This record gives sequence, structure tokens and C-alpha cells, in this order.
Amino acid sequence: MERRRWIVVGTDFSPSAGRALLRAAELAKELGAAVACTHAYEDVPGASLQSDPGEAVAARLEDVAARVRARFPTVAVECFVRRGAPWEKLVNVACELGAEMIVVGASGEHGRPSHAFVGSVATRVAATSNRATLVVPDQDVVALGPAL
Repeated sequence: MERRRWIVVGTDFSPSAGRALLRAAELAKELGAAVACTHAYEDVPGASLQSDPGEAVAARLEDVAARVRARFPTVAVECFVRRGAPWEKLVNVACELGAEMIVVGASGEHGRPSHAFVGSVATRVAATSNRATLVVPDQDVVALGPAL
């Protein structure tokens, strides 16, 4: 039995993450890999345990994955929601699946206009992962169409 190849892509539902997801799907199509569409969230200080956003996040992530599946019908896309630091959870999912690569956007939902090339999540994934890490720039370098 042949082992499935994986590309893990992180999303926080920002335009930058949408570009990263499209690039990951394009690579997966070329390489015959599956995409692990992953969202990690941290608890808001002082929030009650009853206000866990996990279920709503999973539904939103599934909507995004459905759009990727429609655009890339030959690419398997699975969703993963994790609670914890995003950079840590992306690396964890990559290790769990034996993924060859992690793809992230250069900046995310907390990204503010700046002259920095990459945000904190992309920087930490690249610094802590033993997998290849692709950071997709904020500007459209590759014509992939509109972000998801």
C-alpha cells in the first residue's frame, strides 16, 4: 500500500491564507499529494469554556475546503482544526501526517501594513519545522486567480 503524500497549509481565513491555500492546491495537483487545510486557534484570555469556537471554525474551514475541491477536483482536501499556537499546531499536523511541506501566507488576519516580509506565524513555522516551508508572498506573484 502506497503512503499518501501531504502538503499542510495553514489558514486563518485571511486573503494571504487564501493565496497560500490556492498555491498548496496547485502544488498538490502537480505532485499527486493531498492538502491538509489546517486552522489553529488560541483561547481568548478570560473566555469561558462554553464559548469554544471549534465547531464554528470547523464549519467555516469545511466551506473553504469545498471551494478548493470544486476548483481542484483531483486534489484530496481534508480539514484539521487544532486548539493552540498556530505555528506549533501546523508543525504538529505536518508531523502527524508525515507531510513533506507546510505552506503559509506571508501575513495573516493579524497582519498589519508593514515593510516586514513575513508575519510571526510564518516566521515561527519556518524556524521550528523540520519540513520544507513555503511562504506565499502577499502580492500575487503567480497568477492563481482570486483568493478564497
